Amino acid sequence: MPNGEREESLVVLLEDITAIFDTTEDPRSAAQAMLYAVRKMTGWPLGHLWVPDGPQGAFVSTGIWAGPVEHFPHLREAVAGARLPVGAGAVGQAVATGRPLWSRDLTGDPLFAHVHHDAAAEARAVLTVPVMTGDGAVAVLEFFCPEALSPDEPLLRILASLSRQMGRVAERWLARQETQTVRRQLEQVIETSVEAFVSTDADERIIGWNAAAERMFGLSRQQALGKIMSRTIVPVRYQALYREERERFLATGRSSTLGRRLQVAAVRADGSEFPVETVIWTTREAGSWTFNAFLHDITDRRRAEQALRQAYTQEQATVARLEELDHAKSTFIDTIGHELSTPLAGILGYLEILTTSDDDALPADRRMRMMRAVIGNAMRLQKLIEDVLAVNATAGRPRKITPRPTTVQEVLTEALRTAEAETRSGEHPVRVSVETGLPALHADRELLVRAVNALLSNAAKFSVTSTPITVHASPAGDAVAIAVSDSGMGIGADELPHVFGRFYRTAAARQAAIQGIGLGLAIAKDIVEAHGGTLTASSLPGEGSTFTLTLPCSRSDP
Repeated sequence: MPNGEREESLVVLLEDITAIFDTTEDPRSAAQAMLYAVRKMTGWPLGHLWVPDGPQGAFVSTGIWAGPVEHFPHLREAVAGARLPVGAGAVGQAVATGRPLWSRDLTGDPLFAHVHHDAAAEARAVLTVPVMTGDGAVAVLEFFCPEALSPDEPLLRILASLSRQMGRVAERWLARQETQTVRRQLEQVIETSVEAFVSTDADERIIGWNAAAERMFGLSRQQALGKIMSRTIVPVRYQALYREERERFLATGRSSTLGRRLQVAAVRADGSEFPVETVIWTTREAGSWTFNAFLHDITDRRRAEQALRQAYTQEQATVARLEELDHAKSTFIDTIGHELSTPLAGILGYLEILTTSDDDALPADRRMRMMRAVIGNAMRLQKLIEDVLAVNATAGRPRKITPRPTTVQEVLTEALRTAEAETRSGEHPVRVSVETGLPALHADRELLVRAVNALLSNAAKFSVTSTPITVHASPAGDAVAIAVSDSGMGIGADELPHVFGRFYRTAAARQAAIQGIGLGLAIAKDIVEAHGGTLTASSLPGEGSTFTLTLPCSRSDP
């Protein structure tokens, strides 16, 4: 085919492919039509489509063929089972270079090692054309001819240009599909939102009305669409003000209400008014303004505010207590936010390095250190969440235990093993002494392990590196005492009575930014008291602390 005719064929082909992508929403139909179009232009009898198996994955067969594939059974079988990474085979090479690849005869061609002898007898010449986008190859077109053919350089140049053009068309199609997907998802989110959504055009006619709006205003979507919004849901006394504000924005582009959270009155279909909280914003498409708003019925909130005001008048002490609780809540949120974000940032940072660095560029020992850091941070997050859930599960009700026969030695061994990550035994050696002849316990071993683990973790956090932690178990009358001691910063006498309170942290802990949210000791005390025991603390600032857990030797099931 002369070059002029080929150029004309290329233009026609690109127009055909653009039309294919513009008129179909089905990727398989588009791909098959594209195969037929290219096959027709090249004159090769058989075409096949490869696609990546996930991001950065190997290329696999789609099962989409163009042409009499039934005449090539061995070739179809060989292709169906192949997986070709980037750089491997003709497909992988074409993807790696971003250029078409011509094999005169696949017999003996190392790029077609995945094609056995019978398949090679069915097809000889192979033309591989990658469809390239800015993110790499999104597909590979492969064409087969039963005869050996020498490379046609002019055709290859045309196909190279075609590859880039098809990539641009595919990019536009993918972008359009993504936009449509996002639009559908947004519409679904709006439709299923618990907040009412209302949208109007520049003439104030309602064009958007979700299910929550139907429930809130008592007006179906069919009834609402096309109505003037201010006459439908705005009280009469505010309608003129609303229209003035809207007209000022359309005329000047300025508004005192757009983008702000507002509390206004709204009116239902039956004429009843109610307070709503709303945010209004605008969008502009094809030169036309659209006004959008989410509305939240705050009737219950207003009632609650009124009740709070009445409570304040009746009893200021109640309000003061509420303020104290609110402050505690804020402190808790700040603390737990920091405790969650710190390990999470470490996890994300290391994972970013691990996933973006080449294997050869990152030494194995450093990679292993990063993985250990990720695991350590994940364990820290897990323990934090377990502590919060444990406190919530026992709030206002007794903790349930499942007592069984066990020994102090078993409890301490398990607790030391589970606490190893937090105490970092290499930095805080733990010295354990258990007096002989200690009686057996009838207790929930898993919970006792958690209590002792909390004491060990607390000792490690408040001690200087390399200072030892001492664990001593001894008889105490009809009970067994387990004392955990450290030589850390200690606790002041004024703060000691509060250390077992939920979310309580000493001033020194806050100043030193020591990890924790103040739940470990509270959980430990709750566990010990559920067994009929006690947990006490003694401490001197600058000298260390001792926490003593005392348990009855035997106890019937509660």
